[in-house]
Amino acid sequence: MNPFDILVSIIFGFCLIRGIFRGLVKELSSIIGVITGYYAAYSYYPHVAKFLSKWISVVDYSRLIGFLVIFIGVFLIISILGVIIKYLMSIAFLGWTDRISGGIFGLIKGLLIASVLFIVFTTFLSKNASLVKDSVVAPHLSHFSTQMAKIVNKDMKHEFADKFEGLKKAWKKH
Repeated sequence: MNPFDILVSIIFGFCLIRGIFRGLVKELSSIIGVITGYYAAYSYYPHVAKFLSKWISVVDYSRLIGFLVIFIGVFLIISILGVIIKYLMSIAFLGWTDRISGGIFGLIKGLLIASVLFIVFTTFLSKNASLVKDSVVAPHLSHFSTQMAKIVNKDMKHEFADKFEGLKKAWKKH
C-alpha cells in the first residue's frame, strides 16, 4: 500500500463511520439542503438583494447577503425536516435501518471523494508519478472516475484521458 491507498482507506473508513452515526436521513437532508439551497439562492437572490438595497447601499454586499440568507434559510429548513423525519423513524423503531443505510451512503460518498482525488492526482501529477501508478486501489477507482471525468471541463478531461491511458499501460505491467 502506498500513500494514496492509505488516504483512500482513511476516507472510506471515515465516511462509513460518519454515515453510520449520522444515518441516511441526516446525510441526505444535508446534501439535499445544500443543492436546494444553492438553486434557490441562485434563482432568487436578486429579489432579496433588491429588498435589502433599502438598508445596504453597496450592491455587491446586498447581493451577497441576499444569496446567503436564502441559502442558509433553505438549508436550515431542510435540515429541520431531516431531524423530524429521523425522530419519526426512531419512534417507529426504524433507527437501525437509518444507520445501516447511512453507512452504505457513507461508502458511496467515500467513493465520490476518492474518485475526485484520483481524477485530480491523475490530471495534475506527471504521467510517471508512482503515487497513482503503484496504487492498489487506483485501478478499482478508475472505473468510476472515468465516468465522473466526463463532467469536468474540456481541458481537464483531455489531460485526464491522456494520462489515464498511460496508467492503464503501467497497471497491465504489474
